[in-house]
Parts: sequence; structure tokens; C-alpha cells
Amino acid sequence: MVESSRFRLRELAPTDVDAVLAVFDDPGTTRAFGTRSFRRRDAVALVEQALASARQRPRTHYRLAVSRAHSGELIGTAKLVLDRPEGDALVRTGHRAAEVGMALRADQASVGHSMEVGYLLGVLGFDRLGLHRLWAGVLPSDVAGQRAAEGAGLTREGVLRHYAYANGDWYDIVRYALLEHDWHARLRR
Repeated sequence: MVESSRFRLRELAPTDVDAVLAVFDDPGTTRAFGTRSFRRRDAVALVEQALASARQRPRTHYRLAVSRAHSGELIGTAKLVLDRPEGDALVRTGHRAAEVGMALRADQASVGHSMEVGYLLGVLGFDRLGLHRLWAGVLPSDVAGQRAAEGAGLTREGVLRHYAYANGDWYDIVRYALLEHDWHARLRR
């Protein structure tokens, strides 16, 4: 689907369940998202949801495998979820915008891969889908996630207080964004 010299974003397949479980059964990984570790049924559900989303027309949700370009080994997942614009509003929000995110297997996190995966999400969002804005939300406690967002060129916009709700708790979200003109300026450098 989208590829660099080291990584590929591709559709998830039913055979990816065990690799997806290896990403999300790590408490450190899921803590960064404010949720509990996955069980096998959770990994099956994520893959099934990704397969259903891939068949949707128009497609609004991309949950993709992050795999090594040469070996095909799945090292994480990435998402791009189109915002739902308000069609008849005087001021339109969510127009040509999407939330992006990624989760890498614990042994693949914090080694610089997130910047390259972020680049591939930019290619998908800006170059392939023609979007104007990509945004990401990171928990304030996820310092590595914030560094990854900034390293991928996203600008910190602020903190959304009690924006997310998971497992009976409210979470603040640090919001980052990248605009298409920033993306194209970055590519020209």
C-alpha cells in the first residue's frame, strides 16, 4: 500500500492476529493508550474490524499493518481515521482531516521507527488521500509518544482536558497536527 526502504503499511490479514497480539499484550504499550493489555479475542476483533473497514465504501478508517519491507514481519499497526465533517455548517470542521496513530511492538518502540512510520502515514494522508490536516492525540504521560509526534513534524496544539474516556477513567490528550503545506515544505527540504 505505502512503502519505504524499511517499512510497509499494508492491509491487515487474518494471519496477523498473533503478531497484533504481540503488539498489544504489552502493558507498557497499552498504558500509553490508557487501556488494558489485549487478550487474543481483542486481537481477533481488531483484525476483523480492520478487514471490515477495508471493505467500506467510502472508506473512512484505515487500520494497517506496519511490516518490514523485505521480510514482511509485522512490527506494529498504524491507523488513519477520517474526521466526519459537518456538511451543512457555516464553519466546517473536520474537512479533509484525519486522526493518525501507531502502536509498535515493545522491542521496536523507541528506536526511531515511529518517524519513518509517521512519514508513511503522511504519504497516505496527504499524497494518496488528498487530506489537508493530520492530527494525533497523545497522553500527557506518554513522553516517548510526544517526542515521536514532534520528530515526525507534528506541531503541538494544546491539551484537550478529559477528552478521552477508557476503562472508567477520563484522560487528557495532548493534541498534535501537521498541515498539508507543512508536509510539502518538509518534503522540499
